[in-house]
Amino acid sequence: MLLSNNTIHSIGDLMNRLFPFLLIILIVTALSGCTGPKATTSINTDQVQVQRFEHADPNLDATVTELKFDRNDIRAGEKVTAELMVLNSGTENITSETIEIKAKVNTLDDTLANLYLKTMSDEKKTGTKTIDFDIRENPYYLIKPGEKKKLSAVFPTEKERQGRSLVGTYEVTITLSANGQKIEARTLPITLLSGETRVFTPIPTPSPTPTPTPAPTPAPTITVNATPTPTPTPEPVVVATPTGISVYSRVKSDRFVYPTHEINAGDKILWDNMEDTTYTIAEKDKKIANITLMPSKRAEYIFNTTGNYTLGLYYTYMRTDPSIQTIIVKVNASNASQ
Repeated sequence: MLLSNNTIHSIGDLMNRLFPFLLIILIVTALSGCTGPKATTSINTDQVQVQRFEHADPNLDATVTELKFDRNDIRAGEKVTAELMVLNSGTENITSETIEIKAKVNTLDDTLANLYLKTMSDEKKTGTKTIDFDIRENPYYLIKPGEKKKLSAVFPTEKERQGRSLVGTYEVTITLSANGQKIEARTLPITLLSGETRVFTPIPTPSPTPTPTPAPTPAPTITVNATPTPTPTPEPVVVATPTGISVYSRVKSDRFVYPTHEINAGDKILWDNMEDTTYTIAEKDKKIANITLMPSKRAEYIFNTTGNYTLGLYYTYMRTDPSIQTIIVKVNASNASQ
């Protein structure tokens, strides 16, 4: 033997004393999820998972053709910009978009924080941020069928919480909704790195470029021999007595079934609501008061004055342009006031 019995006993005693400490180190390292080399990048685009949602409107559809971030090394505490290239692949205009960003923490580099993390529910591990885009705030957000638009969503990350670092790995899900309906979700792993927090200026979603106004061309001098007499606009004719005639009209699938009615002054329009929705019928130029059409009920109005009436059909949470109905009211010579 190369070693004496005394030497063997001394090494064995040393290992017996060190074994509990080595065991504790191995257990803590395994639970912390920090074995292996430290990450140097934050995003692995090869691991993106795509989920498509069913939606009620068959004419509405969109696709995220590209998802990228403003940088590939994200440090805890920094703001991050996600850019989505959205293609309108349906036949209906997209007038509003919503991006929901949901981040769930998987592991933390802080050993004690990671141990506590394992006792938390998925709900407490998850944070959500929602960003809305609407043509009422910027006409750029209108996406017509076949068009592509870029949407930029800025979301902050946290550096620490309760004195514990939030450097670690996360599962981030980015969900796109169009006109209030979920379209597509993309899930990918993201690592928040350690280091000094940097400040980046996000690039905003571009506004539409205004069309330049051309320089006016001087009009040539024209000699006019005589000023033509303009054709006078006929004065509206008001009917004193209703005719007693009712013209039937229907509302179905959030639209006027008959887009045009031509009636005599004094006739009545009778709208029949075929849906379980409350509608408001509003005249574009406020020629008549708004009319409320209750679910599965009827509403009526007698048009006593000649002229053209443009009516819009409105309802709660509508996402498209209103259905339009034109009422052409002609003079009824046998009943017109003299």
